[in-house]
Amino acid sequence: MSNFIKVVRKGRAPNEEQKGSYTWRDKLVAFEKGKGKFVSVDAFCQNLLVDCNDLARDDICFEMVVHDYDEQCEGVEARWFVRVDKLCGYRALAHFVGCTDKKSKFWVNVLSDEVFHIANANMIDENMERLAYAPPTTAIPDYTENVKQYIDKCIENEIVGTQSISRDYQNSRENLHKPRFRIGQRLELLHYTNSTLIRVARVVETCGRRLMVRVMQADYPGDIDDEALEEDRQFENSKPAPYWIDEGSFLIFPVGFAAVNEYELQAKRDYKEHSRRVAEAILKGEEPDYHPDDIKFSDLKKDPVNMEHWDKLKKGQKLEVIDPLAQEFKLLKVATILKFLPTPGYIVVGIDGENMIEESVPLHISAPFMYPVGYAKEYNMQLEMPDNYKKKKFNWDTYLEEEKAEKMPIELFRPFPSEERLAKFKVGMHLEAADMCENHYICPATITSIHGRIINVNFDGWESDFDEVYDVDSHDIFPIGWCELHNYFLQTPKRDNY
Repeated sequence: MSNFIKVVRKGRAPNEEQKGSYTWRDKLVAFEKGKGKFVSVDAFCQNLLVDCNDLARDDICFEMVVHDYDEQCEGVEARWFVRVDKLCGYRALAHFVGCTDKKSKFWVNVLSDEVFHIANANMIDENMERLAYAPPTTAIPDYTENVKQYIDKCIENEIVGTQSISRDYQNSRENLHKPRFRIGQRLELLHYTNSTLIRVARVVETCGRRLMVRVMQADYPGDIDDEALEEDRQFENSKPAPYWIDEGSFLIFPVGFAAVNEYELQAKRDYKEHSRRVAEAILKGEEPDYHPDDIKFSDLKKDPVNMEHWDKLKKGQKLEVIDPLAQEFKLLKVATILKFLPTPGYIVVGIDGENMIEESVPLHISAPFMYPVGYAKEYNMQLEMPDNYKKKKFNWDTYLEEEKAEKMPIELFRPFPSEERLAKFKVGMHLEAADMCENHYICPATITSIHGRIINVNFDGWESDFDEVYDVDSHDIFPIGWCELHNYFLQTPKRDNY
């Protein structure tokens, strides 16, 4: 196999917890032999804090640190030019320009701190005192007679006129690991087993767009008992695994959301009074007097709402949903709009059945869980009938007539992705996916079927019973290389030699 270069994060010590993290090396070996394929970076919804989709091209060039001279050239960093042969997620199969030996190919994460745009060294060190362009030692036979002539020839023949990563690349990469939220900030968190209840929580760790949030004893009205610590992953010091979610998750809200929307809030009296004042200011169109620790409405922005379309929305309209609070994510369910919330763009959606109210959830109209009536049938997915439905077979036309209900208008749903983008997802492609049930796990995964804008994903090495479905706009799916880039543990496949 080509050399596998570890991702470099300068200024950050190696993470001991990463030992044993899956690397994709075996799948990349198979790829070089003509087996296996990977979802490209530009197929995904935003999964980084900045947009780096300009990297999603084969044959792109950049310069990169060469370590062949580290011992001989202390204090001087050697770099050379690289051309990407094939991009697989954030991993690129590449070669140093001018090196014709097939053994000189290597795999590199294109967002590693040792990757730079072309001419970066010359720009930041004009006199080339600390940086130097030097081809790797594997190219020595080709340039022993005249090094300068060899370098000029490589630049002229293989670099000039080619596509390079943009000069904004360095700024973008530096911002990749600058979290938008700081540890200790507070927000409001939907109770994941009682979705009519919202609690105060704190950010306790960040990882790119992902946040670990916890309900802290200091913010909780009363003691957190041992039983809760055993079962509730949202509590501080709970024994279950940590609670990781994307910053765009439907589960988190800014301070004041519960008060604005008259949701039950589990919090101490002083916080309730504070959030009530925040809500009053918002409803008056005034700027609230936030606490320095508060995550504000402007910090958790949602997609703008088309008001012309919004006016077509009605209470009682029906739709199909991926139940965001389910224990399994394999099918769609029948659902109803129960009410509108004062916060623009938010509705309460309930799963049709005996526990519709208890199992309702507040969702922004742009949430990637909602689909029009008939979606499951059109795209060959299972639609679960309401648990109190008496007939053996479900039919939407009959059900709408019986319920005296309308369909939620098609124009209210997220715009359907282009055919060009959907074509980037194919059965058999590999990616990384966060387990929707155990959201601290990110696993190597493979697409096993495609249903319009929904992909069915199998966690590598696990039986199909554990498959989950994701909208292509989900923030819980990633190109390969995301975990290593963020020092986040990537689970190994369950079965050996998978």
